[in-house]
Amino acid sequence: MHNHNISTSTIRGLWDNWAIAFGAIALLMFCSLFLSKTFLPILSFGLAYGLMAKMKSASSQPKMGACYIMLWAMAITLFWSGVVMLIINVIHSEWFFGGMYAIEPFNPRHPYICSLIVFPISLVVCLYFLIRGHSLRVCRNCQARFGYYDRNGSVAKLYYREARYQLRLLLMLSLLLSTVDWAYYYFFYINVNFNNPDKFYFIVMPIAVYLLSLVYMSVRYMTMTEDMSEKRASKTLRPMMTLVRFLIFSGDKVFLGEDTDNLIDTPAKIIVPRREKMSDDEASNNFRDIAGIKDFTIRYLYDDTGYLNGANVLHYAIFLKDDDTPELRLSGSWETIDELDRQLKAGQLAPQMLSELNRIYNVTMAWKTYDREGRRLYPIKHYQPTFRLRDFKNWDVDYGDIHWLDIATNNEDRPFFRLRRFWRKNFRH
Repeated sequence: MHNHNISTSTIRGLWDNWAIAFGAIALLMFCSLFLSKTFLPILSFGLAYGLMAKMKSASSQPKMGACYIMLWAMAITLFWSGVVMLIINVIHSEWFFGGMYAIEPFNPRHPYICSLIVFPISLVVCLYFLIRGHSLRVCRNCQARFGYYDRNGSVAKLYYREARYQLRLLLMLSLLLSTVDWAYYYFFYINVNFNNPDKFYFIVMPIAVYLLSLVYMSVRYMTMTEDMSEKRASKTLRPMMTLVRFLIFSGDKVFLGEDTDNLIDTPAKIIVPRREKMSDDEASNNFRDIAGIKDFTIRYLYDDTGYLNGANVLHYAIFLKDDDTPELRLSGSWETIDELDRQLKAGQLAPQMLSELNRIYNVTMAWKTYDREGRRLYPIKHYQPTFRLRDFKNWDVDYGDIHWLDIATNNEDRPFFRLRRFWRKNFRH
């Protein structure tokens, strides 16, 4: 029953994001009926702010609720639409070169039409997001925050598939509306007043398309929910579980093996009954049983929700004596950080391993370089502290503190640091 609730809420979250993201554009279209063109850019900025605030609030939660790529795409669309509207308002104002641009075919009372701006920008943004795929910053941040990412996990595939489906659908609708509206504007629109046919093409039609898309998405996701329920009724689900992963270090080496997909990963991992935490003693006993060694120290790193049918993941680091490489009851070999870097560049690392290494490296370098406000600890600009595996056991930083992941992407060495810090503080609830 619990797994059923997770899947249902996941699908509902995807529908909600479509309704909110596309709905923000529909709301802007509706308000253009009665709101002055002077204030429409402010509304566009406000809607972009609202979408980003929702996304930031959701991403600050300990567990992932849905993929928020649609919210991000529409926030960018509305922001740049507001910028274009604002520029057009300035160009057509009386004080800008005496209103020299207020000539035919321009009408200062109707300097622009929302749909002619918003949908072409939406088209470009959706196309850009589809081309970038997983390399988008919003996707990388999501994987960094929520950790374990299994390409074959049902929830992971659902998120990625539906996010791209929604982007493709919005791209096609944006292309359709852009083509129809610009064709009507070029062949039939007379920039004197805003008559009923103008309102239909530029306002009513986009809102109607939005409402029809809600019906279509409702049917799609209701069918998907029913299919998942039938599959659950026909087979026994794997019970809720906890995956425990151990990264094994000795000096500047790490012990690695190959997983079932022939990708490089830690061979030290076990599945235990569901639990949120595990004591160091219990974790040590579990590692001792699978590795067959006794002389080591253990360190808890962090936990995340994972994508294994609701399973959570506990991450530990195992430290042997420096340069001590005993025989382990595990299949694998000792690798240096240079060999690990080569495997990373060749795309040979398992997603789970890549996520762990990214988190360890980003948190460590942020902690060693900046304070908790993102200001440099050292006055030397772009100075990079050393990162050595043999020092890992002595680094006094909490790898479960996602604040350091924020500092890694928003710090004094980044452009517009103060503006970005103000932006993030005001968007985070």
